[in-house]
Amino acid sequence: MKGNDVIETGTTEKRVAVAREFVDRVFNGHDGERAREYFTADATFHALTAGTLTGIDAIVPVLVGLIDALTDIHAEVQDVIASNDLVALRQVVKARHTGTLLGIPATGGPVQWDAVDIYRINDAGKIREQWAFEDFAAILSQVGGVKLPWAW
Repeated sequence: MKGNDVIETGTTEKRVAVAREFVDRVFNGHDGERAREYFTADATFHALTAGTLTGIDAIVPVLVGLIDALTDIHAEVQDVIASNDLVALRQVVKARHTGTLLGIPATGGPVQWDAVDIYRINDAGKIREQWAFEDFAAILSQVGGVKLPWAW
């Protein structure tokens, strides 16, 4: 455990391990296709920019596209909160913008943002629902997609 982990015992700890492993192998491992090992076939993915996606065949291409556009993506888990079947991870994500992201061509520059991801993990250790809260305003301001009034 690291950061400020708040966890109940037993199966909740196993669910935390699944969420951490998912981030490590899929994002930090730069392997979006590997998400198929972690989601149920009928999983629901709630993403602010992509809307709500249902089914692994809808989810994986979004993850692959994100990972492909952001070379060397690495999410560092800062905090964990878990209760029953829900696991929340607060992360700092760093990457290099090397592919088209949200319609913006690659800049080659570094990007960093905060993210909170909440996972609903079933008894079999599969993600059946995820909410992804990424600071896309920070990302877009760093790749030239928007000029934020408070950005220098």
